Amino acid sequence: MAYQNRPSSNLALESSAPQIMVLLIIGLVNHWSGQSLTPQIKGRDMLQPYDSAQSQDIAYRSLVGSPVIDFAARSTKGEVRLSAFSGRWILLFCHPADFTPVCTSEFVALAQEQDKFAEMGVQLLGLSVDSVYSHMGWIEWIETKFNLSVNFPVIEDVSMDIARAYGMIDAYSDTTSTVRACLFIDPAQKVQALIHYPMHIGRSVDELLRVQRALIDTYQTAKVAPANWCPGDDFMQSAADSVSGGTKGWLQRVMLPIDKS
Repeated sequence: MAYQNRPSSNLALESSAPQIMVLLIIGLVNHWSGQSLTPQIKGRDMLQPYDSAQSQDIAYRSLVGSPVIDFAARSTKGEVRLSAFSGRWILLFCHPADFTPVCTSEFVALAQEQDKFAEMGVQLLGLSVDSVYSHMGWIEWIETKFNLSVNFPVIEDVSMDIARAYGMIDAYSDTTSTVRACLFIDPAQKVQALIHYPMHIGRSVDELLRVQRALIDTYQTAKVAPANWCPGDDFMQSAADSVSGGTKGWLQRVMLPIDKS
């Protein structure tokens, strides 16, 4: 066979070629990474295990049920202090940047439905890291372009202190833009729900209205909202009531019969 006629030295080189390539690749990787193969996330070390003693420094912890962090800041309607709205519901929402297409579409949609929030006694508060002068110019352009009024304050957060306190800025982002965060705050100044959207996906105002209505109607009651609940639908009862058949009866009314064929 031709293979057997090859010099033994060539056979040795050929048989070891894969191992040599692997070692070469490992060596290059070690060289380029400074002799370290520690996993990195955009220049930062991998997250360390959760430490409850450091929980105040973790921006991505859940805020549901937590008291709000009070602040005072300038807005398009003058100075705003969050605690001044104690006793009523608040929807605090942030957007990445003024004068951008998705954010503009959101503000138009919110302005078109702001009366529905007002009817529920909800105070809308917008926020971004842009200056109040940018906000005012943008709002004026929206009102002129789309022939509507934006009646709720839009807060400036140039220092990003508010955004960081509420986890609105991605800890590993390369930009200072906020994500599309929505915080539903109850009359006792506690966060009852929050929804985060990425920067490239606009929010559904219908969903914000649905969640807000459900939060108000179930607040400090034993009622709970099932999947796909919409305003006007029946509520379920708490787990304690479900034992008596209340929830079972509800499920029998809404669930499709099981096909046993």
